[in-house]
Amino acid sequence: MDHPPDYHIHSTFSCDSDATLEQICQSALKRGVTEIAITDHADFEPLDSCCGYLQPSLQWKAMERCQAQFGGELTIRIGVECGEAHIYHNEIGSLLSTYDYDFVLGSVHWVGDRPAFDGDFFDGLELEEGVALYFTELASLAADGDFDVLAHADFVRRAAYLRYGLHELDLTHHETQLRAIMQSLVERGKGLEVNTSTLRRGIGGPGPPVQILRWFREEGGQVITIGSDAHRPEHVGTGFERALEMIQEAGFEQLATFYRRRIRWQTL
Repeated sequence: MDHPPDYHIHSTFSCDSDATLEQICQSALKRGVTEIAITDHADFEPLDSCCGYLQPSLQWKAMERCQAQFGGELTIRIGVECGEAHIYHNEIGSLLSTYDYDFVLGSVHWVGDRPAFDGDFFDGLELEEGVALYFTELASLAADGDFDVLAHADFVRRAAYLRYGLHELDLTHHETQLRAIMQSLVERGKGLEVNTSTLRRGIGGPGPPVQILRWFREEGGQVITIGSDAHRPEHVGTGFERALEMIQEAGFEQLATFYRRRIRWQTL
């Protein structure tokens, strides 16, 4: 297939990115990416620096201008990454009922007051205890959040890397917990993302690892997307060769793309 679609990208409408939509689109075309989803943060956790930052009306107007400018060369989907969608039901429900997004990522960045992107997440916890705590929160999101695809299911790797210097996690001890998460995704018709940002950050390969992708498929999972989680234009579409290898190794034969939250399939 041609370069796979990149379904996890952040722009200036996220508080942690200074990449303009125009720069993102130009970088995608330069890299041979012909379809992208801009998935800016919609965060409502008060401890998060991005809390309340998204201005969806301005986001939509800017996205529609980009669609008009680049539409002949690049398919641009309007997406959003909803943090802790199982907790902030009302806020996210209002957002998704007001704006007809093409694609919604669900993610866990916080477990209570513990930031899963920081080594402090493990304060007072052993490694396995902290990983299990993260997956308990992820299970709640998988079972009860409004989203299309679960983003960076092993996001806790960032905290483990910062605290312990680990580049990979042995998740064998968490198989029961993770299979239950995969079952929830399958039962609800949700998908799983392969996120390449860990590769770019030097933390290890894309995540989640093939081990989890296989568990997802064994539980009946079909919906897979790839996302760079780019916050800079030059990171759009990076690491996708390795991600594709992992997806095929796990036995998947197609990727999912979305329009108005409905799946369109692409054969690998």
